[in-house]
Amino acid sequence: MKHLRQRRVGATALAAAMLAITACSGLGTSSTSGSRDADCVPAHEGLETVKEGVLTVSHFANMPFADTDGNKLIGAEGEILSLIAARECLTIEIMPVAVAGAIPAVQEGRADTTLGSFYRTAERAEVVRLSDPVITVYMSIAARKGLGLKEISDLEGHNVGSQAGTLWVDEVTKLLGDNHKLYDTIDAAYADFKARRIDAVLNSEPTAVHQIGLLGLEDEAEVNIPSPDERVTSSLNPGQTNFPTNLDNAGLQEALNDGLAWLRETGKFDEIIAKYGLSPAANKPEPVLDL
Repeated sequence: MKHLRQRRVGATALAAAMLAITACSGLGTSSTSGSRDADCVPAHEGLETVKEGVLTVSHFANMPFADTDGNKLIGAEGEILSLIAARECLTIEIMPVAVAGAIPAVQEGRADTTLGSFYRTAERAEVVRLSDPVITVYMSIAARKGLGLKEISDLEGHNVGSQAGTLWVDEVTKLLGDNHKLYDTIDAAYADFKARRIDAVLNSEPTAVHQIGLLGLEDEAEVNIPSPDERVTSSLNPGQTNFPTNLDNAGLQEALNDGLAWLRETGKFDEIIAKYGLSPAANKPEPVLDL
């Protein structure tokens, strides 16, 4: 994979980007954060976006990766993307979509990028440009304490939930058969977990920790990263999220990659992921897949 030159930018630029985010002002359903400063000098001149001076982001809520607070993007990916947009003198317009519509909005040129834990995969690289890795996430098992469900082999004979469309669905269904329950949203899976209709949920470690905390189940549940199991490919290599862009927009892809390198160099990247409860292992700039 070709790695782009890392632009060295000092603390002054980072402070300016933070100020731009802090000064956000709101709108309604499709919301825009901030207003472009006439004196702002972008790190990359001449970026092409759906709307001039605006970064249109197709968005669905998936904490701790992304959500909205009024007109602002929050979550680890939300704050990272907001800083990169401010560095490019772009305001952010949030386009609410269902999860299934997020990538097509970028592919069809209605949005500039999206966020919320979209993994870098070979299939996705055929329809959109993939950025360098943003957050590295590991497959995990969230299970009720006392059941001993820490490895994939432990799940046999138990009712286990996954969100439909996740990478391991077919392989785990092959192992568990009808005991593998699929849900349209991860919230629905955890609702059944809380109600004791299922014994465990398979999802990313950050999402599992967030959901357990959200439901107040810290004393009842535990989250474990299973050992690699060749029957489930996702357990062998972690997933890596990205900010995808349209196939025809190489310039925006470069700006996003350069912005990620800049945030890592300044240390701001580590601050943001720690704020949302992610471990240092989530910051892995080297790609697992060479796409």
